[in-house]
Amino acid sequence: MAVIYLIRHGQASFGSEDYDCLSELGRRQAGLLGAYLRARAPFDALLSGALLRQQDTATEIAGRFGARAPGVRVAEAFNEYDHEGVIRAYLPHFMAEVGAPRQLAEADVFRDHKLFEFAFRFMIKSWMDNTAHDHAPLESWREFCHRVSVGLEDVLALHGPKARVAVVTSGGTIAAALRAVLGLSNKRTLSINWSIYNASLTQLYYGRSARHEDALLLGFNSVSHLETEGGRELITFR
Repeated sequence: MAVIYLIRHGQASFGSEDYDCLSELGRRQAGLLGAYLRARAPFDALLSGALLRQQDTATEIAGRFGARAPGVRVAEAFNEYDHEGVIRAYLPHFMAEVGAPRQLAEADVFRDHKLFEFAFRFMIKSWMDNTAHDHAPLESWREFCHRVSVGLEDVLALHGPKARVAVVTSGGTIAAALRAVLGLSNKRTLSINWSIYNASLTQLYYGRSARHEDALLLGFNSVSHLETEGGRELITFR
């Protein structure tokens, strides 16, 4: 059977001007995962999405393999969805339906962490529902899920039926992969998206058919490599 390890990137710089940058904690998380993989789950190939936080996580992981470090191959199929594009497209909808009746300004959404989370969930659901918007073209939810599904198929086709491949990606991408494998609804996929830890490990097993509907989920969102090294202070969602 082929094994695909889906790895969420380490903690990024949430709340800063450049989110797409690992924090010091994120680098530590990635290094600990790399040490764990070297000792317990070696793989034949290491792939990463093209985003900086994904590539830097992959580099930290590979660095723990020493002379046996695999090269990191970038695969844009595993990029995260465009969250900034989603906000631009659907913030006006949120303001019209929720913000204005509550006498909120757009600036209020970005000042209050809890309010932003509430607003972002509203915007993501609007994107999933393919709600019309007046902004520039945006990759649809359906297109995003198709991109991830095809990316997994390409990994299996390239590396063969017995390969062990690690893919460093993001929470939304992992949720979309599980949607393909488990046949999840949009609502369940969204719930899973919010629950995925930084530097977590999810394992998909594929038989000879290499079809998503025949794949097995034998590990989800594991952070035991972080818990044993540092406890709860190493466990983060963002």
